[in-house]
This record gives sequence, C-alpha cells and structure tokens, in this order.
Amino acid sequence: MKKSGSFTFQDLRRIRALGLSRRDVEKQLALYEKGPAFLSLVRPCLPGDGMVSLAPGMRKTLLARYEADAARYRLLKFVPASGAASRMFAAWYAAAAKGGFGSASADAAFYKKLKKMPFAALLARNPAVRDDLKKRHTAGLLDYVLSARGLQYGELPKALIPFHAYPEGEIRTAIEEHLVEAAGCVRDARGKCRIHVTLSPEHVEAVRAKIKAVKACYEKRFNVRYAVDYSVQAPQTSRIAVDERGHPFRSGDGQLVFRPGGHGALLENLGALEADLIFVKNIDNIVPEPLWEKVLPYKKMLGGLAMDILQRVFTMLRELEAKAISGADLDQCAAYCRRVLCRVFPAGFDGFSSARKRKTLFSALNRPLRVCAVVRNEGEPGGGPFWVEGGDGTQTLQIVESAHVDPDDARQQEIWRQAAYFNPVDMVCCIRDFKGQVFNLKKFVDEKAYLISAKTEKGRRLLAQELPGLWNGAMAYWNTVFVEMPIATFNPVKTADDLLRPQHQAAGGKKSVKA
Repeated sequence: MKKSGSFTFQDLRRIRALGLSRRDVEKQLALYEKGPAFLSLVRPCLPGDGMVSLAPGMRKTLLARYEADAARYRLLKFVPASGAASRMFAAWYAAAAKGGFGSASADAAFYKKLKKMPFAALLARNPAVRDDLKKRHTAGLLDYVLSARGLQYGELPKALIPFHAYPEGEIRTAIEEHLVEAAGCVRDARGKCRIHVTLSPEHVEAVRAKIKAVKACYEKRFNVRYAVDYSVQAPQTSRIAVDERGHPFRSGDGQLVFRPGGHGALLENLGALEADLIFVKNIDNIVPEPLWEKVLPYKKMLGGLAMDILQRVFTMLRELEAKAISGADLDQCAAYCRRVLCRVFPAGFDGFSSARKRKTLFSALNRPLRVCAVVRNEGEPGGGPFWVEGGDGTQTLQIVESAHVDPDDARQQEIWRQAAYFNPVDMVCCIRDFKGQVFNLKKFVDEKAYLISAKTEKGRRLLAQELPGLWNGAMAYWNTVFVEMPIATFNPVKTADDLLRPQHQAAGGKKSVKA
C-alpha cells in the first residue's frame, strides 16, 4: 500500500474528507504523546468568593428588569441535544441481554417502576405488548421498549424520549418540554421564540419531524411563533483515536478511527448564532409545566443580571475607548471588575499609569460574558465552579471537571473534594461586543484544557481525545459570573430511573396550561 510518511494515501483522503489537514492530525497525535495538562485549582467558589448569592429583593428587581426589557434584545434558547438515549437505558440493555434483572424480586421492582414511567400508557394501549404486561414478562417488555419491534427508545436521541405524562393523557418528549419552556422565557415582543438545537447527524431528521408535527399545537396553546433551527458538530472537530502505544487506532478493515470532539466542538455552532442573550440548557434538564412557577423566574433572573452587566460593561468600554475617563472613574471601573466579574489584576496594577490602566481594563472587559447558575452539590456527577491559576499566575473563574484535576496530586484532589457547588449547565451567554460584532470565540479558549480518556471500540481499548469542553476550557477566558440557585432548578435525566423523581412525576398532579 502506498504511503506518504506515516499515513497511507487512503488515510490522507479520509483526513481531507473530514475537513482536516495532515498537520491537524499530527498536532492531535502530539497531544496524546504530551498527555493531559491538568488545571491548577486554587479553591472552590463560594458565596461571596467567586459566587453571587442574590437576596430576594435583588432577585425580584432582576426578574422585573428582564420582563420589562427583554423585548429590546434578540433572545435565543440553545439546546445541546446530541446525547443518545442508549446511555439512559444502559441498565435495561444489560438486563435485556440476560433475559431479566437477575431475580424475581428485581423483575417485580422493574415492573413497578415501568407502570410509573411517562410512556407507560403507550405500552398499555398496544395489543402487541398487552400479553407481556399481563404476564409480567420482563424480557418481552424490555425488548418492546428498546428495540425496533416496539418503541425503539434505545435507538432514539434523548430529545425524543417521553419525559412527562399529564393527567389528560398528553405525553411530552424532552424536546417538546423545551418548546414549552421557550414560550415562557425567550418570547420576543412579537411573540417569536427562537430555538437552536444541536444534534448528531443521524438524529436531525427525526427531531425535525417531531417538532414539525407538534409545533402548531404549541404555538396555538401559548400564543407564540417558533423559529427552530438545527446544527451538527462540524466534521473538522473530529479527533483521531490512538491505541495504548500512542499509534493511530484502526478499525478492523484498516481505516483510521476518528471520534467526535466532545461538546467543546459546539463552540463553532454557538459562535454562528445571531443573538444578544443565548440561554443554554441541556436537553435532559427540563421540568413539566406545574414546576414552571418555581423554575422560570430564576431563568429570567439570570437574563436580567446579564442585561445589567452588559449595560454597565458596554458603557465602560465606550468611555475607555474614547479615553474620556478620569483617574477616579478608572478606579471605579477596576472596582466593578473586581467586585462583579471577580477579575484579578496583575501585581502592581494600582500603580499603573492611566494609559496602562485603560488598556488593562479594556482587555478585561472586552470579552464574551457568561452568567452561570450553580447549585448545591448533592452528589450528581459533573463539574463545579473553582478559582483556577493560570501559567502566568493570574486567577480566573472556571467550571472544572474531575478529569481536569491531577489524580496524583494529593493537594489538588483535596481542593477538588472541597467543592460544595455543581454546574447544572444553565447559563446565559453574551457573545457580541459593545459595537454589536460577534467575538471570535476561539480567541478565548484554553487550548491546554483538552481531555484524554480510555474508551472501547468493539471490545478493543483505545484512547480518545476531546476538545476543551464548551462550558469548561472553551469559555476559559470569558468573563464569568456564578450565581447560586436553588436545587429545584436542576432536574436532570441521566438514567431511566430519573424519570421517577418527584420533579418529573409532577406533571401527573396538575393539568397542563392551555394559554
């Protein structure tokens, strides 16, 4: 087989087909050789130290600000939804392979749970599965839920899994509940709700078809108009996999294996959006309508806080650019950066000349903004808010995952264990500068925050690389504001059993709103 260096001509054609160059792939391989570059944690963020805990009066003020001024902004709801439901049903798949859950009592517990699932009515009304229900035939029920013989949930995106069942028989999927939430928080002055959904390529048409089928119903019910668009991770964000010796991993037929670059690849998708305030929330963190009154005010409060910060920051940037700012005003600007944006300035900053202060402050303020909800950590897997020290000694606020912390550094592990708060991925992003231009988001990425993890491919072990995560290293040099929120605002569905949490069963206790 003909070769060009370490790659065959066939390899190079595959690399080019993904939109990559040979040099791109060589850089990826070099990162495997280098290994992960861990972050340096200083301390966890706490209320008053890197985190805002808003008093009830301020919450009301920000909520009122959002409701009064939202019409002046171009709003958008951004829903990362590439997750497949196969992981959600992993335990059910394992049981299906064994013909059951291992004992009569475990099978009985499964049947009891199944009757409370939001899709239980779909089973009961189907003659093809009625006999399995009557006989409590675990293997048959699992096969019907997971396979193409029945509901096919094991092959669907999480967006299309029923999350909530309402008393009048309505069953809503996760993506439908996001449509409903959008009507409550991103409606503009003309009643338009703009939503952007990111998906795996194989799921786009199915999700598009579902939204097309239900869109008119929800538009009529909530008196809105939906504008929904979709995108997928760009092929050029794919990362080459390697074997345990660091050599390019190849499939059984000799092809190079590339894997998706993780949610950090969505930075390109985010940067292409036309919006002033972008509300980001994962597909599986959504509540039924009876909990709206508990959750939506907090989302609007985040939006109100983002509006307030943007207005103040843009005013300061215009003054700094025009150099129409006194020494006292420079000091007030610096105080705002420290107090609100938790900006740590270089040593000796207070003694800088006015010109140098202006330049430093302009750089500190002229960057994307994210206002992030954080909740008390009650054992959910995921990242949390920390103060992180960079290589130049500066400190910034970051959302850190466990994989970013050196497992062999006892002190760093101790700081990690002290974390009291968790990142629920519920944030408002502002990606336009004070002149209305979209920032080049790649300029604010910590390229060293990539991840390397062990995976398997048809039983063979490999190492996979991920780009700096979207709300981790990809936003490392944004201005960040962490806001403490009640745990009631975080309602994830990572496994099928999570649908049995009281929050997700709440839909059965109250009829849905018909506006």
